[in-house]
Amino acid sequence: MTSQAFEAHPFLDPEISVNRPDILRYLYNQYLDVIRSRDKYNGFLNTLLHPAGEERLLEANLATSAYYMNEAMHYIQSLLDMVPVGPRETVEPMSQVLDCSDFQELLTLIFNATDPRLAYEARRKLYLTKLFFDVDHSWEVQRGAEHKDHVEAVLEQDLFAHVSERRTVEMCYALGNDGETIVLGADQIQPGQECWAFDLQQVEMLRDGRPVRLNVYYYSCRFKREVVPYQYRKGRELYHFAESELFPAMERRRSASIVSKMLRKGESDPRWIRDLIGVMFIVENLSELEDLKELLFDRFGGHFRVKNVVDTQLNPEDRLRLNPQSGIGYKVYKAEMDILYNSRRHPQPQPYLFTAEIQLYTLENYLRTLHSAHYANHQALKRRQFLEGLVPVLFPAQIYGDEAVRRLVEAAAPVPTVGRNGNGSGNGNGGVGGNGSNARGGSAGVGNGRGAGGSGHGASDNGHSESESGTHSSPEPTDAKGSH
Repeated sequence: MTSQAFEAHPFLDPEISVNRPDILRYLYNQYLDVIRSRDKYNGFLNTLLHPAGEERLLEANLATSAYYMNEAMHYIQSLLDMVPVGPRETVEPMSQVLDCSDFQELLTLIFNATDPRLAYEARRKLYLTKLFFDVDHSWEVQRGAEHKDHVEAVLEQDLFAHVSERRTVEMCYALGNDGETIVLGADQIQPGQECWAFDLQQVEMLRDGRPVRLNVYYYSCRFKREVVPYQYRKGRELYHFAESELFPAMERRRSASIVSKMLRKGESDPRWIRDLIGVMFIVENLSELEDLKELLFDRFGGHFRVKNVVDTQLNPEDRLRLNPQSGIGYKVYKAEMDILYNSRRHPQPQPYLFTAEIQLYTLENYLRTLHSAHYANHQALKRRQFLEGLVPVLFPAQIYGDEAVRRLVEAAAPVPTVGRNGNGSGNGNGGVGGNGSNARGGSAGVGNGRGAGGSGHGASDNGHSESESGTHSSPEPTDAKGSH
């Protein structure tokens, strides 16, 4: 995977002088050109930052490039904030690179530094600056919020207009001894159980003359660039959600999650990140999941518009097609759906297609991912993605040494295990109950005041509190059942 990432992102390859000397030669020639005069320097920046005929003065270009350099460094620092201070000390960005906000100075560090690490970090900053600029200037990203609004409007009209009842339900449960089986309990939480509240929406409608009933425990539609992760933190007895931004130092309309996925996937073009728009549902059982799937297919064009289907709920062998970091117990129906659209705000001569990823879960399978002791929980997945996808690419062992990278990796993502005292409650990693910027019902429903809900508490014998959000923040235990 690392070789694939370096093939897509050759500027990050620590052996670029061997594998892509043509890139270094080109960059060196550009460097020799820009140090000749301010006009040459500004001409170089204009070709990078503006279309032909829309050139800007040097001062404006310096401000623009400094903004994206700042985003690049905040991104690196936010990633390192996920691990304890000790392991990250040996890989912290060098001050010469950290303080540099000028393109020409970065090029000087790349070609004149005698320290290979200094030259590499300057090149890494230069390339991440380029990636953040590219994301901002991608059509799919620029129209992302509008695409999300369209999907929400269609679902509101065709699905949620048929809601017959809304109510809050609490699900108290434990994992069986095998770490997979869900054991539902009574309304009152029992020792060894965890409890989650959902804002249940019951949908009743006719499809081809046949009555269809869906119990929607959770729904969200999100634009990847806007989403703020909502995580829960573990207190003495109570689970509740607390807003915790993964990249808190980035600009509000941040692109860090898109850049991270490009690096992990070995994808150089943000237009090919297919889950910029994501739709997620949790329903009662497989029968309801199939009904919901058919309703979505009917509305958006059926199998003509559906591709890259992964269904680990019905086809266990599809697990091989999931993200390699996904936990063994992770069960989902996932597909990419092309949606035909024309903007009312920015009408085009013809409608065009954009892609949304849909994820459908049954309640039992999603509760399994939420359980604090389960391997497939969301926060463990995020840390494993950091571990296996980003560390080798952004902190290569050839630059930082095997031992420094090993310590960083192990501190970033210890593999959670299912406890054997009861069901492991109170150990492992915290889960997340949804990440939609517009969510209705279910755990951690957030956004625009719609369907706020989702809290949980667990019976634990631990005599201490700890944060499971990966941000090293202090937990905030509360004795108010169902709060967040």
